[in-house]
Amino acid sequence: MEFDRELIVRAQKGDLSAQEAIVKQFSGMVFRLISRFFRSREDVEDLAQDVFLKVFTRIDQVRPDENFSGWLARVTVNTCYDELRKTRRRKVAMELYGPQFKEPTVAPPEPDSFGKAKIALQALDPKLRIPLLLKEVEEMSIEQIARTMGLTQTNVKVRLFRARKKLAAMLGHQ
Repeated sequence: MEFDRELIVRAQKGDLSAQEAIVKQFSGMVFRLISRFFRSREDVEDLAQDVFLKVFTRIDQVRPDENFSGWLARVTVNTCYDELRKTRRRKVAMELYGPQFKEPTVAPPEPDSFGKAKIALQALDPKLRIPLLLKEVEEMSIEQIARTMGLTQTNVKVRLFRARKKLAAMLGHQ
């Protein structure tokens, strides 16, 4: 599906129908990216709303001839990183100052191989997990990932290599 560059120009002039069309066209991509960071549907929806709010408050920064989807992906990833930082700070505060609970004594069921892979993927540092998901799930090129994450192409390749190596080690596939 080709993106209509005229939508950017119209959205920059405050055309609500153009903004709606942009949301409709790109909401799937935004939801997929956010769901790589967060599992709760409510969190994904809230963050998607935040992303589009940021996009339309900064729409004047976009040039119609540039890669809008790359810019939008970068806004989305940065919004997720911001939320992860906030969540981490809240978690630390709750651990230090919140109520104390005992850990459950019942062992959780053993996950299957897909479950183990999912757990291993979630255990990866976001710096390694995100480029891997963008490459393998979103099927972005190295160049697109580099632009989206604000990295060099070499750095993306290094992170992909490290992510794959670490995943293989976690899953016992040396």
